[in-house]
Amino acid sequence: MGKLSEWKTTLIGLLTFAVSFYYLFKVEHAQLWIFVILLIFGTMMLFSADTLVNSLSSFIKSNKDKKI
Repeated sequence: MGKLSEWKTTLIGLLTFAVSFYYLFKVEHAQLWIFVILLIFGTMMLFSADTLVNSLSSFIKSNKDKKI
């Protein structure tokens, strides 16, 4: 537990997992592709570092001309 500062993306990943399984089991006409996209996003957030998210957000904020 050396990296307690990276708890935000882990929490987002776990919440996304919970939402994806809630969607799969509770929605009557659940579509499989939405479930799969939620699982992929949850996995990415679970294993990504907060520094990656911070660098992406700072890039978006500093990119005033929207040139990539």
